[in-house]
Amino acid sequence: MDNYKEEHLTGSEEELMEIFWERKAPLTSVEILEIATGYSWNGKYLHRMLRSLLKKGMLQVCGTVQCGTQYARQFLPAVTKEQYAARLVMSKGMGVSSLAGIAVAMVDEADESEEEELIQQLEEIIEGLKNKNGCNGD
Repeated sequence: MDNYKEEHLTGSEEELMEIFWERKAPLTSVEILEIATGYSWNGKYLHRMLRSLLKKGMLQVCGTVQCGTQYARQFLPAVTKEQYAARLVMSKGMGVSSLAGIAVAMVDEADESEEEELIQQLEEIIEGLKNKNGCNGD
């Protein structure tokens, strides 16, 4: 997290990160090209995006695997989707003091069916933070 650069991701980089976040498993460039059939990415463009995401601290190399006669690096996200979203919000000038307002706005934007689940998740987060900081509220 400390190596994060204050650089925004391009649209294609965000789409590539979505693939990683959805898969939740190490991927090689070969596997990405097989998965990303709906995109017009070629191998050269994909490698450029992977280098950029590594430089920005969004991806990390987690190993190598044999692909045919060559070895390919495996990549994993270095940042969760939630961490990335938090960084985007913070880059817009909103800090921790805005957190409660953002949570309320998310509840307001949620479908009625999602609202109860979101409130429950927020309550669990608050309880976890209280326990972590030694504040039981008793």
